Amino acid sequence: MEIEYLCDNIQYIDIVAKWIYTEFVDGIRVGIPYEKVEKSFKQRKIESIPISIVAINKDVCVGVASLLENDLKLRDYTPWLGGLYVSEEHRNQGIGKVLIEEIKTIAKRLGYDVLYLRTEHALEYYKKLDWQFVENLIDEFGIETSVFQKRL
Repeated sequence: MEIEYLCDNIQYIDIVAKWIYTEFVDGIRVGIPYEKVEKSFKQRKIESIPISIVAINKDVCVGVASLLENDLKLRDYTPWLGGLYVSEEHRNQGIGKVLIEEIKTIAKRLGYDVLYLRTEHALEYYKKLDWQFVENLIDEFGIETSVFQKRL
């Protein structure tokens, strides 16, 4: 498995946008069209936020994670690990953890000393990875979410 920048592997933008839209947007964050999600992935970079990386196994994209400026409009925390997704058939193989570690490395390289994330369903996963709980709140879409941080 290799970890690559999405902007260097644009052939995977469509699958990544579909994953993120289906998992985190459709029917959840009303008012955000698929085209906006797809367009955001077409604007990813290498040396400045927003950055997305993909896990590639035998020319198949199996996961994605992003480094974002802000993933929660109610807070000014920055930067964020966002949109961590591993395809269902590739879960429980450590791919998510590898993607997280690479995002942490990128954030540190860019000069950050802390990284944030939000989660609605994976609290125990992030606790297991030693992320520190910051707060629970309800976001601008009415979604109950938990915020975590990790010192880099």
